[in-house]
Amino acid sequence: MDSELEVIRTEMEATRGSLAQKIGELESQVRDTVTGAGEAVAATKEGVLDVVSSVTDTVSHVKESIKETFDIKKHVEDHPWAAFGLAVAAGAVGGAMLGSPRSASALASGFTAPGTNHTPFAAASAAPAEPSVFDSVVSKLQTLAVTSLIDYVQDLVQQSAPEQWRDGLKDIVREVGSKLTGDNKKPIF
Repeated sequence: MDSELEVIRTEMEATRGSLAQKIGELESQVRDTVTGAGEAVAATKEGVLDVVSSVTDTVSHVKESIKETFDIKKHVEDHPWAAFGLAVAAGAVGGAMLGSPRSASALASGFTAPGTNHTPFAAASAAPAEPSVFDSVVSKLQTLAVTSLIDYVQDLVQQSAPEQWRDGLKDIVREVGSKLTGDNKKPIF
């Protein structure tokens, strides 16, 4: 029986050694897995930080681009003649919306004595005046201003608008230009 006990003890020691070796290997695998997971988390964290940094840079760049696009002072400094044309065109459009200007004599002759004609400006509107040299020059300046404005807006669209919007915006600018100049054919800008 002693020899049987000795055999059992030897087998137990062998089993215990085998279990210790297997537990050591398992512990090593768990440690490697935890280390690998830690490295994966660190790499993911670095990736997320890179994406956040990239998005922050992109947003900053877009903000700056928008500021530059709507920096009117800079556009006026870069394109003074286009700005002048825009100002003249705005004045022409404003004048057209408010009505044609009347001279002081036309305004004075429009008022009549009581009991005659109570329509203000009757004399001024009764007979259409022939266009003066001044009216011709103003008309040419208006056309020049509108054309300059359309050219400027066309350049601005080309430089600043997103690629997918450019053709549509160019068509709109052309259409507005042809309506403002009274030209029914498509202008070539």
